[in-house]
Amino acid sequence: MASSRKKSAKKRKTITNDETCLQKHTKQWLDKSGLWSRLLIFHVANERKGGFGTQMHFKRMGVRPGVADWLVFTPGRAVAIELKDDEGEQDADQERFQKQWEAAGNMYLIVRTLEEFQGTINALVLFL
Repeated sequence: MASSRKKSAKKRKTITNDETCLQKHTKQWLDKSGLWSRLLIFHVANERKGGFGTQMHFKRMGVRPGVADWLVFTPGRAVAIELKDDEGEQDADQERFQKQWEAAGNMYLIVRTLEEFQGTINALVLFL
């Protein structure tokens, strides 16, 4: 008698659908679109990996856990964009950062696809 296994409905992360890939595609699109040089936008590299000593070093240097992946500034507007894949959820540090960012009167968005990122940035360019 053959045993049957249920296949997981959970989609496996691959090189083409993970957050790192999305991060790279967003930067490539910004470069190709010409918006990289027109906008005050930057990626915050706060996901440093390493041992305890490395983590303590960056903490002392002011690295704040949970900061969104992209920060965008246009006249009178500051927007934080957190990139997540289809299954990604915010961790506690990211939720805390979102609350502080929004309490300061800023906009916080979670973006899951390159197309959502493009639409967000194109909307912000209207304010330039």
